[in-house]
Amino acid sequence: MTSSLSTPAVAAAPAPAVRPSPWREIGVFLAVVAALLTVTTSVAAAAGADVTRLDEAPPLVQALLFGQALIPLLAAVVARLVATGTLRRPDWGVRRTSLRSLGTAWLWALLPTLAAGVLLWVTGLAGFASGAVGPVLPLGLTVLVLPYVALALAEDVGWRGLLVQRLAQVAGPRTVVLVSGLAWSLFHWPLVLFVGGAPAGVPVVFALACLTLGTTSLGAVLASMQLRWGIWPGVLAHAVLNALLYHVLAPLTADSGPTEWLSTETGAMGAVTLLLAALAWWRVAPLRRAPGGGTVAG
Repeated sequence: MTSSLSTPAVAAAPAPAVRPSPWREIGVFLAVVAALLTVTTSVAAAAGADVTRLDEAPPLVQALLFGQALIPLLAAVVARLVATGTLRRPDWGVRRTSLRSLGTAWLWALLPTLAAGVLLWVTGLAGFASGAVGPVLPLGLTVLVLPYVALALAEDVGWRGLLVQRLAQVAGPRTVVLVSGLAWSLFHWPLVLFVGGAPAGVPVVFALACLTLGTTSLGAVLASMQLRWGIWPGVLAHAVLNALLYHVLAPLTADSGPTEWLSTETGAMGAVTLLLAALAWWRVAPLRRAPGGGTVAG
């Protein structure tokens, strides 16, 4: 005789959510950056573009080279969608920040870069173009910073908002700093190698070495700012440094012989001052390994 009572079914426990691998997201991000950078640089090089005379290039080539600043943003979006299927996952680093942290970032970007220029002028390694002094120069530290904020944000969403944040989940401080900084440096290499980014008379190897040292040092500080305060202070520091280089130091600096070896992003003086500033920052605001692995602000 069959019982009319049946054993109640036991509901199956929900499967634990599988967290996407940070390494997969990092890999997709770097692959997309490399692909887009290769295409845009190849088109510009084939057209004979020279970044020192970019205004003479066809409009499409100008758009491609200026548009390279958007590549990290596009790659970050693709990597996030591939790895997670959504753009709503947290840890982009976009959050409120204090005026104090923004002021600290502004000063940090200003002081080492300005110090490099002043050292060149007072030692005679570069001339001081006094005729360029005028009311427009203060704008290079204020109003003219704003356009560079948009460009810096596009880069920093990728290099800091994604790469630094994802590396910090799985790697120690040195790996976070070196991998993110060196990758950011390599991103700028094609401009030097293929479209005339090395100053006239300066060996390409020397220009690349200075660019790599300075950019990696800057990246180390921006990574620390990202993990400590979120994305905005690093974006501001990045923008201030670019505006200072192009709208203040460049007009005021005259060539006196060795100047091209020492000034600009590919010069030795800027690279050394950024390195020293990064080492000082590291002592004051270090990153440390988190108890469960990864990296956090010290």
